[in-house]
Amino acid sequence: MTITMGTLEDREQIRELYARYAHTIDNGRWDEWLECFTEDGVFESSRFGRHAGRDGLRRFTAIYKESLGSAKPIHMMTNMSFTVDGERATGGCYLAYFHCLNGKAALSAVGHYTDRLRKVGGQWKFESRKVVVDGALPEHV
Repeated sequence: MTITMGTLEDREQIRELYARYAHTIDNGRWDEWLECFTEDGVFESSRFGRHAGRDGLRRFTAIYKESLGSAKPIHMMTNMSFTVDGERATGGCYLAYFHCLNGKAALSAVGHYTDRLRKVGGQWKFESRKVVVDGALPEHV
């Protein structure tokens, strides 16, 4: 199997996917967030568990929304690195996760994502996305 770095267009679409994931979940655009995943996509976290397929991912959005209360989250993903192999890719990034409430922001957790991606209908999507919290404030574990 020959591993390639993919085209510039592939790489830019993947970077845009990472950004779209953060913007949509942070702004409560749940249907758009779902579109970041393949139909059989999986999201997994130590706090919220494993959620697979459209129905599972939709259940996750309801659980996550409730967990926020009136706080606004901000996902900051950095140091993205990925390898493209045809219509599939693997990669990940670091995460700094903030809660904003009453005009104040607090770093709630830091961690990293491990991702598998697949190109579907010309668009890159997450096939699986696992978040690991490497450190968190006690009330956010």
